[in-house]
Parts: sequence; C-alpha cells; structure tokens
Amino acid sequence: MSAREGGDQQPVTGRGYSAGGSLVSYPRPDEIVVPLRRDEFDTLCEGGVSEEKASRDLYIGIGAGTIAGLVGVLATTDWDTAWKPRHPAWLFSSLLALCVMIAGSVVGACIHHFRLNRTIGSSAFSRLRSRLLRLFDEPRTLEAAIEALPGAVAKQISGPSGIRWENVANLFWLGNDLGWTDWKVRSGAPKERIIRGLTQSFHHLSQLGLADSFAGKVLLSLKSQVESTPEAALNQPWRNDFAEKLSGVTKDVSDMARIHQPGFRADPK
Repeated sequence: MSAREGGDQQPVTGRGYSAGGSLVSYPRPDEIVVPLRRDEFDTLCEGGVSEEKASRDLYIGIGAGTIAGLVGVLATTDWDTAWKPRHPAWLFSSLLALCVMIAGSVVGACIHHFRLNRTIGSSAFSRLRSRLLRLFDEPRTLEAAIEALPGAVAKQISGPSGIRWENVANLFWLGNDLGWTDWKVRSGAPKERIIRGLTQSFHHLSQLGLADSFAGKVLLSLKSQVESTPEAALNQPWRNDFAEKLSGVTKDVSDMARIHQPGFRADPK
C-alpha cells in the first residue's frame, strides 16, 4: 500500500516523512560544528594512529628485551657443563623459547608497522587528514580570502564605490578620532566628550564617502545610543560593550583600506 493518500506529502510515524509512493525519508540529525586550531588538529591526528604506534613499540620493546636475554644466556653459559647429561635439554629449550619470542616480536612489530603506514599513507583517515591540512596551509590573509570569493560578493565586502581614498588627511584623523573616542569611553570620560569624538569621527567618515556604508550606519547608531543614555547609566559594563562596538567600526574601515592597498603588510618582515 502507498504511504501517500492524495497529492500532498504527509508526515508518518516518528520523525519520518513521506517522500512519494511507499518511500519514507528521515531528516538527518542536527550537526554541531566546533572550531579547531592547528595544534588541536595535530593532537587529534596523533590519536588516530597512536594505538598502532603503541602496539608496534610494545613488540619492539619485547623483542629488544628478549635479545638482551638471549645474549645474556649465551654469555653466561658454562658450555663444558652444558653438554653433560640433562643439561643440554634445559639449555636448548631456553634458547628455543627466546628465539620464538624474538621471532614473534619481529612479526608483530612488522604487522603493526605495515598497518601504521597504510593508515598514514593510504586510508580514509589519511585522505581526510590531507584535505584538512590543505585548509590549514592556505594563506590566511584578508586579501586572499577576498580573491577567493565571487566577484559580486568581493565587491560588496571591499566597500561601496566612490570612496575617496585620496583624502588621506581625513583617513588619518578618522583613525585618530576613533582611537581617541575609544580611549575616552574606556577611561570613564563624560558623555559630552564621547559624543564629541563620535561627531568628529563621522565627519571624517563622511569626507571619505563612507557615510552610507555599514561602518557609517553603525557609527550613527552608536552616537544616537550615547545621546539617549543618561550620564548615570554610563557604567563600566556599558562602556566596555560600547567600546567593543566602536572597535568593530575601526576594524571595518581598516579592512576596506587594506583591500584598497595591494601588498599591504601589517608587520615588518
């Protein structure tokens, strides 16, 4: 019997849904994405092969210890006494046991070493590891990230057209006033000083043609926020949160300027 009656897909038992005819589809469970640093990734990869390494090293250790025991037996044996009745059987049985242990250790170490090489060199684990390593090794500069995006998206991120980057004085004083305002906010300056800094910053932002940019809208929003907030409410938690938002404006303008200057280096090399 068909799991559908009529033209619409209807839910069936549990979390399954009718997918046409007698087919029932089940949604995949929610997935959790966790950021991973390079050192954490290396630790995770080390855990993926640690069992084989530990087993191989165990066999190597057993073999080395058995070889030392065999050398000790051979070195301390009184061969004149060993050939007397009843002594050869004990001696050769001990040597045979030690040789068997050495051979077993060599075989075990070789097996685990082969499995370790296969895991590292040709397995689903190695292919996933190589793919993730390429992601870690990609250049992590803003310019590289912008170049990898589609043209329309890159243009949107790089800022609106008509920015007047030639107004270098406005750009300089914009950075100065944003930094000055951030310092005033964090140091407990009165409300009028914060508004003064925001007003000056927006003036220079407008002279650069960025009044309608995201940074300009955020700056105006912050100015309206501080104007509508009573002086008594400008406590330290409020100031810390406000300074973080203001730092976002600085970073947004900085990112646009870095994209405009090819080959920009933030630090000396």
